[in-house]
Amino acid sequence: MLWKTILTSIRSSPFFTFLIVLGVLFDLLFQYFSSLSYKYLIDKALMPRDIEALAIIVGVLLALGLLNVIAGISSDYAKAKLGAKMLFDYRLSLFRHMLPQSHRFYERFQVGDLLARYSEDIPVIKTAVLQTFSGGLLSALSVVIGLSILFTMEWKLTLLALGGSILVFIPYRMFRNRSLALANVYYGHLEQFNGSIDESMKAYRVIRVFDLRQSMLTKVEGILHTMASIGVKRSFVDSNLNRMPVLAISILTAIILAYGSYLTFDGRLSIGEFIAFNSIFVTVGQSMYGISAVLPHFLAARTSLQRLQQVMDWKPDVTERGVQELPTIRTHVELRDVTFAYVPGEPVLRHFDLSIPLSGHTSIVGASGSGKSTVLQLMLRFADPESGAVLYDGRDIREARYASLLGQVGIVFQDSILFHASIRDNIVVGKPDATKEEMEEAARAAGIHETIIGFRDGYDTVIRNHGDNLSGGQRQRIALARALLRSPNVLFLDEATSALDPDTEQSVNETILSLGRSRPIISVTHRLAYAALSDRIIVLDKGRVAESGSHEQLMEQDGVYRRMWEKQQGFVLSRGGGSAQVQADRLQQLPFFQGIEQGALDQISRLFVAEKFEAGEAVVEQGDQGEKFYLIARGKVEIVVTSKSGERRKVAVLEDGDHFGEIALMQHIPRTATVVTATTCLLLSLSYEHFHPLMMRHSSIREALEATLQTRMQGREKIHASMDSR
Repeated sequence: MLWKTILTSIRSSPFFTFLIVLGVLFDLLFQYFSSLSYKYLIDKALMPRDIEALAIIVGVLLALGLLNVIAGISSDYAKAKLGAKMLFDYRLSLFRHMLPQSHRFYERFQVGDLLARYSEDIPVIKTAVLQTFSGGLLSALSVVIGLSILFTMEWKLTLLALGGSILVFIPYRMFRNRSLALANVYYGHLEQFNGSIDESMKAYRVIRVFDLRQSMLTKVEGILHTMASIGVKRSFVDSNLNRMPVLAISILTAIILAYGSYLTFDGRLSIGEFIAFNSIFVTVGQSMYGISAVLPHFLAARTSLQRLQQVMDWKPDVTERGVQELPTIRTHVELRDVTFAYVPGEPVLRHFDLSIPLSGHTSIVGASGSGKSTVLQLMLRFADPESGAVLYDGRDIREARYASLLGQVGIVFQDSILFHASIRDNIVVGKPDATKEEMEEAARAAGIHETIIGFRDGYDTVIRNHGDNLSGGQRQRIALARALLRSPNVLFLDEATSALDPDTEQSVNETILSLGRSRPIISVTHRLAYAALSDRIIVLDKGRVAESGSHEQLMEQDGVYRRMWEKQQGFVLSRGGGSAQVQADRLQQLPFFQGIEQGALDQISRLFVAEKFEAGEAVVEQGDQGEKFYLIARGKVEIVVTSKSGERRKVAVLEDGDHFGEIALMQHIPRTATVVTATTCLLLSLSYEHFHPLMMRHSSIREALEATLQTRMQGREKIHASMDSR
């Protein structure tokens, strides 16, 4: 693979290649003429005291030395340019390859993985190519030319040198596999280190608030200790790859010196020939060492090329093949007989049909895993269906230029990323030629213009660290202005306000609702309080359209939507969303609280305590003793199970109104799973200590919890059996 890379680099830069080869040839010419000159200098000039011959030999050496310097300078410049070009080309190719990738690519290759490719692997490949091409070429040619000259001088001595040269390459055979294995392990830990650094920078607030500094330090310190230990072993192995050939060459030189001296004593070599032979052999020996010195770079590049190829071989989920412009979107968007799977053989949507008129405000709702986010991704062509088609006004979007679709839609995500640039630059990023008036009109429509002009630098205010110097509502409004500036024919919202506090969320949603009167809006949300204000609601359940209609119509159907609605009701949030309470009527919906008298439910509701968690925190750990039951007032959590073999698997996602940990109310048994927050969460907890006296007074609660416990334990055993059988 490395040879292919070298040849590709040579073909892409013929002029620089010519300069490098020219430098190598002049270097070889100078080296061997200098060595051969000893024969003529001693036998033709010094011994016969011939001044004219001495002048000619010295003059030729000076001329060749000057030409060698000039050629060497040109060669060094060419190597520098070729190296810079390789870094540029590889890094740009990798970045270009990343741009069309979907979320599956970024799930497979984390930030640390990709940064290691840019900062470590590509420079290693560049160094190996240059070392192999220049140093390796020079050394290989030097060995061939040197041995040819030596054969003409004394073939027996040359055969001895050639046979002994095999000692130089024995260390490569001895240490190659060890070097490759250590390199793979080292780069794996380097990715962990880069990932930890990236995580600590993004989560610095969480680290400070929860005083995780020592634990993060311990984690990084452990990785660095491991890297240092592996680095020592790797350096030692690589040094042996260089040191052992030196020993072999030293032994071989001593043998050649002894045998050559014998031939000189015997009269078969003159003193000049003997000195020249030894000088040339020293050059050949150095060249052999030069070849062996390339081998550690070759091995390192082999590992780096494999790691880089892993990324470059990942095929984008969407292939842009359309060449025609998508006509102006006017009437509807449709998913027709769509089947789609993230994991082969496990379809999220199967023969799925959905048609949404492009008028007013449409909300797509459903429990986690119902397929609502998948539908949005397909409509935006972040992925293509395995079968079926996504159509706008009856036209398959795969047959149109992707840019012509993106130019007609706007999108606001839950965590809208803002760039490190001014507010102005962030708003006009999708329409760089927008006028000042157009930009300000979009900002007014998003309800952020007055706030921006209130900043000291106005629209020139620099956004730092993805928007950390702005509030959550300000970030979302700027993202909304960015989408509106393009005057999209359809505005898509992906949980656009669910990460905001209640007051800010209500304010931003009021802005969105006002926009729905002038343009079509399609939103994906799990927050039904705001979906209820839409013109139409589409309810997904297990990858199918379960219901559709207005809020009032869906409530009358008494189906999936109504159950979801009732689950999210009964929580009273404080202003700002920092605290919450659960109403007694909401508790009665839980199976283990059904049939409890109102007074007891009122008492239980007052025992709940509000707890706030930032995204990425573990609420409970698998194996820990359970002490609390949790209700999710706002937010989303992931349930992760670790098998006996250590494999971690996400088995469920819970959202507003869901609950977990109820078996902790009955007895202190180990948690059956780890619960990690996917977003900022406000949870209501009920401790065993406060609840146990009530459970003792109400046998129905205890019986319901016992049934729940039995079901959970059976489910856990099935999950572990499934994971361990893999």
